[in-house]
Amino acid sequence: MSFFDYPNEPPASAGNDGLLLADASEEEWATLLAHTRTRRFGPGDAIVTAGAADQSLYLVLEGQLEVLATGRGRRGYRRLASVAAGSVIGELSFFDGGSRSALVRAVTPAVLAEMSRSEFDALATASPDLARRLLLDLGRILAQRLRAVQGVATVTGVN
Repeated sequence: MSFFDYPNEPPASAGNDGLLLADASEEEWATLLAHTRTRRFGPGDAIVTAGAADQSLYLVLEGQLEVLATGRGRRGYRRLASVAAGSVIGELSFFDGGSRSALVRAVTPAVLAEMSRSEFDALATASPDLARRLLLDLGRILAQRLRAVQGVATVTGVN
């Protein structure tokens, strides 16, 4: 079972559980987005590549993404998850500084807000409460994804 195997994650439109900063005001979003760079991707474009040393966090503003990984002893990629607008990718590398663990590419035209660690530091200086809320929300999303993997692993007898 892979970290990205989180089939029970609700789509972003299913409620606030899968959304990043669902209760943030327009002013808070403007502050947050002022500390990011807007990136546009077309269908099939790679956003994150497995093994890359990038530590940026990506907020999915528009579009649909897919998470792909190679299986052990398998050729090619298999689709592990779908990520919709309102969610986030790259949180694991953002937190631990490790290399990317999967390929993420756009399924539809997509707009993402990319935040580097230095941009996060600038946000934390300018708006410490918003930065703290962002970190807690990222932790919540990461925990949901880990719990989904754990639940699947427990059901299938893999621990």
